[in-house]
Amino acid sequence: MAEHRHEGHTDCSEVLHHIYEYLDGEMSPDDVRRVAGHLAECRPCLAEHDLDAAVKEVVRRSCVEQPAPAALRMQVVHRITTIRMDLDG
Repeated sequence: MAEHRHEGHTDCSEVLHHIYEYLDGEMSPDDVRRVAGHLAECRPCLAEHDLDAAVKEVVRRSCVEQPAPAALRMQVVHRITTIRMDLDG
């Protein structure tokens, strides 16, 4: 992101450092208000937020849950059984 300056109470680098926490809803209500206020006033940070949100959405859509192939499941179960038998002696 290009360097920029503006009259704000929150440092841009601090906001961008925590942007994924903001996007994931993992911030306290006070921190959410602080970041949201900053984003409302800072176009470069808002653009970075929007880009990160779009990337998260693309990743989410690409990671559609698909069941493992039956052969793979059987191999995993067999390996777990073998390890348990080894541990039990």
